[in-house]
Amino acid sequence: MNEIQILIVDYGSQYTLVIGRTLRELGVRSVILPPNKADGWLKYNTPKAVILSGSNWSVHNEGSPSLPKLLDVTGKKYLILGICYGMQLLSYKLGGVVERPLSHREYGPANVTVNTKHPLFNNIKEKTEVWASHGDTVTKLPKGFISIATSGGIAAMSDKANRILGIQFHPEVIDTKEGKKILQNFLKLSSCKKDWNPEDLIHQIQKEVLDVVKESKKQNLILGVSGGVDSTTLAAVLAPVLREKLICVAIDTGGLRLGEIEELKINTKSAGVKNLVIIKAEEKFIKNISVTIDGEKKRAKFRDVYKKIFEEQIAKHKAGFIVQGTLATDIIESGKIGKSAMIKTHHNVGLNWEVDDLHPFRNLFKYEVRELARALKLPPAVHQRNPFPGPGLFLRVVGTPVSKKNIELVREADKTVTDILKKHNLTKDISQLIVALLGINSVGVKGDERVYGHSLAIRAVQTVDFMTAKGYYFPPKVVEEITNALTKHKNIVRVFFDMTPKPPATTEFE
Repeated sequence: MNEIQILIVDYGSQYTLVIGRTLRELGVRSVILPPNKADGWLKYNTPKAVILSGSNWSVHNEGSPSLPKLLDVTGKKYLILGICYGMQLLSYKLGGVVERPLSHREYGPANVTVNTKHPLFNNIKEKTEVWASHGDTVTKLPKGFISIATSGGIAAMSDKANRILGIQFHPEVIDTKEGKKILQNFLKLSSCKKDWNPEDLIHQIQKEVLDVVKESKKQNLILGVSGGVDSTTLAAVLAPVLREKLICVAIDTGGLRLGEIEELKINTKSAGVKNLVIIKAEEKFIKNISVTIDGEKKRAKFRDVYKKIFEEQIAKHKAGFIVQGTLATDIIESGKIGKSAMIKTHHNVGLNWEVDDLHPFRNLFKYEVRELARALKLPPAVHQRNPFPGPGLFLRVVGTPVSKKNIELVREADKTVTDILKKHNLTKDISQLIVALLGINSVGVKGDERVYGHSLAIRAVQTVDFMTAKGYYFPPKVVEEITNALTKHKNIVRVFFDMTPKPPATTEFE
């Protein structure tokens, strides 16, 4: 494949890999590295452009990350684009002023007025809606720079040669309406050429895994499968080249939805899986998880049992590797990319295995995996399937202990809501559905009698990459139908609907 055209310097933003995802969507490959490793890469490579990511740091914090030492800030070797913290850092290092004015703190949607004559904003509306998340802002530009966008303050800057650019908002997220166009304009300014497509990526992943396997005496691989789009697609990528060496292991944790094991069997068969092992472990998981109601502790308890079961399978099949369908989103939220803040633990990230742990999808987002699934000609049941967390329904019993009875209640409620959404043809509009049992008992009236029962929360979101999401608003008649159907259960008294966006909420309650 061609040399990497774009270096993305990762300062720990939750959106850093979204930049890489958007560039790939535009057909251009990139490499994402923290500042210290970026120096090592720049020593032997000259990209066409460098993008500096956002961060949870302030340039005024002690120990805040700085520019790579080998970065050419003259713009002679390559173009530079600073995004959010990246723009602040460029300005600060080049002699500008960065402050924290109360009048220009932006968190969420913002309206920006751009200089449409500047090539970065070619074919962009003069007033455009963007997504911003910053407390610091550039209040005085470095010498030789001009402001090319405003939103109550400086929202973008450029040197006079259009080689060093900065944007205060985030063009990489879907909520910036014309963000992809802005990044496309930057690629054009950088003279980048398209060099990425799903078919190339499939072959690249196959080669990457095969090269690792050939260097080992133990060549069997264990792949954890759930029947979902990520693990099923990874199985379809690897099955043709690994054949009998690929052993797919699925765990019936007791936290699965109704009919999920049967669906898993169908999906893995469509992926060409020959060796499928299903482990029944409901009692082990419930016993371990039921001791706490804390979300992070529940995830940790799940990980303990999950890891032990896979270690047993690794030993049984004499495998030298475990391979998982971990996505960039999982790694970001686990705080494993650069120096990003840990949002929540993921059951398959950061486990210390005695064998090599492979994550071939580590730089991909959900929508990209769906593209791979389509390229592999997997059925819609795979590439259109909504995601479901690894710990499953255990994360949807919130604020009250996990028990077989509570899990069964949530499982039935999930099926009820899903059937109603299918009947109204709404599933196509929803990226993920969450039906959760809340640890809030309250008084109700059923059959003219007082009852004291459970509360359920219904949450649906719409998103492309799961880094940001909008709460889905159900039509009133569907709200009424869901509420009536759920409260027919003798132990359910109230139904709440949650439309909180991400951020500030995450997709799941836990």
